[in-house]
Amino acid sequence: MTTGRTGSDYLVNCLDGVKGIILFGGKFSLDKYFENKNEKKNQKFLIDSFLKDKKHLLGYDEIEQIDKKINIKKFKKLFIQISNKELSKNEFFFKLYETYHKILNRSFKDIKALVHHSHTYNATKSFIKDFPECKILFTIRDPRANLKSGILSWGNFHNKYRTINHIFFYLRRIRNDIIYALKIKNKKIFIKLEESNLLSTKKKICSFLNIKFDKKIMISTVAGKIWNGDKLSTFKSKGKFNKKFIDNNWQTYFTKKEVLILNVLYQDYEKFYKIKKLNFFSKLSLFPYIFLPFKCERLLIKKNIFSIIFLNNLYSIIKKIIYTQLILLNIKIK
Repeated sequence: MTTGRTGSDYLVNCLDGVKGIILFGGKFSLDKYFENKNEKKNQKFLIDSFLKDKKHLLGYDEIEQIDKKINIKKFKKLFIQISNKELSKNEFFFKLYETYHKILNRSFKDIKALVHHSHTYNATKSFIKDFPECKILFTIRDPRANLKSGILSWGNFHNKYRTINHIFFYLRRIRNDIIYALKIKNKKIFIKLEESNLLSTKKKICSFLNIKFDKKIMISTVAGKIWNGDKLSTFKSKGKFNKKFIDNNWQTYFTKKEVLILNVLYQDYEKFYKIKKLNFFSKLSLFPYIFLPFKCERLLIKKNIFSIIFLNNLYSIIKKIIYTQLILLNIKIK
């Protein structure tokens, strides 16, 4: 599960083709096809629906900018051959992975782990309900760098994300995801984006998955093809970790007062990153600044002041003010 722009795609793609692992290249959920995990549906209906919705997982993926070039007809034929006519949610899930592994001519010898990229909070929560004993790998990043990346990467990707509402959404997401991650009782591991390419980190992941170290884990691929980063990424990775992502100069992107406010909002990250903890009087001194839009928000307001977007931005600022005040007062809020 990711907690924002934290390198989850890079890391899961590093496990592509690694011995002892079954992996499906891409993110998906099966929730829309089933009311519950015990319900059974026709295999042909399921595979036709899945391939219609997730065609990009086998062919060209515009967001991930890679073409897996997997023959969809052969995939469907193989799936039908190896699966029962009626399938439950979990049975469908496993048969998809088995089909994907077989069509890539990968070995089933000494398989130790199936790795699924649930990605989001909601998909992860649902997955745990279906597989309550699963282990969880969380990717994390300095939350202030994470926020800057979330604002700029999505904003550059599409104009619809150049709003204060998106900034507020991302600001909350980074906080809520780590709170959830710290609370769940499953066996789990946290991998920092800043350390994700270290040999020691890769060995730590292998140990967590109960597999032997495989040098393939040092290169990021999808269906055996080099992954260059998604469409939101500024730099093309060519399958390798790009160190430019470690320091994105968030210290100059946010003002000093904004950093202090973020330190309060992201206090749950203190066990992973150096985040200064403020005392009561320091928090109190921040209250006047809560009413001021962030520097990045002011730019959006100035740009859209004579449009309907301005009203939406103003509403989002008010929500952020209330949200931040409640957290500074130690009032629990989602």
